[in-house]
Amino acid sequence: MTEKFYLEDILSQKAELQKMMAHYRNGQELEKLERLRELKDRKIIFSGMGSSHFCAYGAAVRLQQHGISSQVISTGELIYYEKECLEKDTVLCLISQSGESAETKHLLELAGDDIFLIAVTNHPESTLGRRGRICFPLYVADEISVTTRTYLSSLIVTQLIAAAVAGEELSPILAEYEKTVSRIGGYLAAWQEETDRLADFCRDMKYICLIGRGDSLSSVRAGALFFREVVKFPALDFDSAEFRHGPMEMVQEDFYGIVFAPSGRTQRLSLQMAADIAAKGGKVILITDGGACGSAVLEQENVLPVMLGEIKEYASPILQILPVQLLANKLAEEKKIPAGVFRWGSKVMEVE
Repeated sequence: MTEKFYLEDILSQKAELQKMMAHYRNGQELEKLERLRELKDRKIIFSGMGSSHFCAYGAAVRLQQHGISSQVISTGELIYYEKECLEKDTVLCLISQSGESAETKHLLELAGDDIFLIAVTNHPESTLGRRGRICFPLYVADEISVTTRTYLSSLIVTQLIAAAVAGEELSPILAEYEKTVSRIGGYLAAWQEETDRLADFCRDMKYICLIGRGDSLSSVRAGALFFREVVKFPALDFDSAEFRHGPMEMVQEDFYGIVFAPSGRTQRLSLQMAADIAAKGGKVILITDGGACGSAVLEQENVLPVMLGEIKEYASPILQILPVQLLANKLAEEKKIPAGVFRWGSKVMEVE
């Protein structure tokens, strides 16, 4: 039964995230978010490992767009190479689903009391949860296999933190996420047919490249990680603009890529990226939304469109990761390996 845990986790995401959103719509979590408005003049650093690292790209973008200095730094790098940036007035938003990973605990030993620590964890009673000056729980059930719903919950919580620090009104943002979460069920309703469609398109795939920019960088980085974890399969992650500066040379008939093209500032550029890869013989799964309707790239032979409806760009990673999860699960099934079960690591890494 182990190999079914990952699929069950995928299919549970809508219900789990709706439960989580209810906590953030009312009560003490909303009050805690409101308290963050006093931090708008400070530098914000988001840090985590794995998907807890990648989930914060959109939050950092949001703060930068409001003129608030923000960075996303891997906790391992922060400990050994960049701890000097943790200055007196720094706000550190430390993300760890367990709150007990080796790097998280090490960084907590180094962080002084003058650092304003925001904890994001699924376990408020953990080492991280107890140390946080403010703790924001994820409010979803832990996974047995690799990350699914805890990653999506972390995406939402870090965006809410960023919006609160920036002084934005939270109600419309919460409403947008509630609407987006409700669409998870619509996409996954035909998960078997969609899985087969994706797998058929990727029948001869030897590796895959994930390509995107902006908020979609979370999907790019985490999606590549999930292929590597779930399927033990080579997956490369690229910033779209950087992909043109050299990596495009990889494109040929055996090239497979996933291009994320949500409505927003760079959708036109992302659609053109998919078209250019296809024109050079590569195959592209194009994960996009209603803003792409009418684009000629949707009709190209080497392009498989995954249409997700109209979504705000900042909320798009909630739905973008679903086809990645389904494809990874199917590839693991075809390789006859238990999807998402660790061989050399563990859910909570206890060594650096």
